[in-house]
Amino acid sequence: MENMKKFPKEIEQIKKDIVDLKIQGATSVAISTFEGMKIFLKNKWGNNSIKDLVNSCLEVGEYLSKARENEPLARNGITYVKEKSKNMYMEKMDISQAQKKLMDIVNEYLDTISTSKKEIVEKNGEQFKDFENILTHCHSSTAVSLIKGMAKQKQKDDFSVVCTETRPRYQGRKTAKSLLDARIETTLIADSAAESFVISRGSKAIDAVFIGCDQFTKDGYMVNKIGSWGIAMSAHYAGKPLYVVTPLLKMDPHITASDIEIEVREDKELWKDAPKGLDMFNPAFEIVDKSLITGYVTEEGILKPNELEEITKKKYIWLFENNFSK
Repeated sequence: MENMKKFPKEIEQIKKDIVDLKIQGATSVAISTFEGMKIFLKNKWGNNSIKDLVNSCLEVGEYLSKARENEPLARNGITYVKEKSKNMYMEKMDISQAQKKLMDIVNEYLDTISTSKKEIVEKNGEQFKDFENILTHCHSSTAVSLIKGMAKQKQKDDFSVVCTETRPRYQGRKTAKSLLDARIETTLIADSAAESFVISRGSKAIDAVFIGCDQFTKDGYMVNKIGSWGIAMSAHYAGKPLYVVTPLLKMDPHITASDIEIEVREDKELWKDAPKGLDMFNPAFEIVDKSLITGYVTEEGILKPNELEEITKKKYIWLFENNFSK
């Protein structure tokens, strides 16, 4: 199944939707990757042994999880399935039983993603009850869930959110709509206005910044939508806290900041009919230095950047004992 043409059309469609950004966000990419594996398991295309079934299922997962850079939540899930299924071919079971066991393992990881998101809100929402006006950048389903939890701690008139439009794909509109649907006072601003708002030169006096992330390293650096570093720097300059809202499974345990490869998207996303000869460069993400991060809001509580490796290792030791090559 190494040849792309051998992947069934259902799997190819998921890959295309990830690449074309119809599926956006680390959590959505991870869920879609595992949904692709479930589609494969339901059909069992051309597998006559348990070992073939396991290997082919993992190949589907690896194929989808590599569709874009900076997606360790999906890739870590493949490591999880590898660890849980590594001795299956030695067990006394038939193909149907192996199929069911693999399906259970896949669902276990999906449950872990869902549970960690709930725990982030349940364990941490109360600790931010004093913040009245916050800013968030791009769209993070986990950060939005935490913000909604924070809003429940406040009176309606005592809490508001400023969110960025997030050009050129405008993911910030998704954030704004989700917050409005929760009846939270919301202000949408241009990306270029974010730093001014953080230093209290906008229409709202910002107390703190809450952003998600797509990837973070064991030494505490993180990757998020382009523009995040400037927002983090302005928060640092203004003496305001910046929190990264993320499950620990977005850690890439095998790299440091110097190893991170940033996804660069097509020029036409910036300007479809650009003048001939114009040079363009369109990075989707950027690295935020650990020195600019107040804390990581996780399922294990609020952690300092230098605590991430120890706590993640205690909770997900399998992540460090295995290596999923990019």
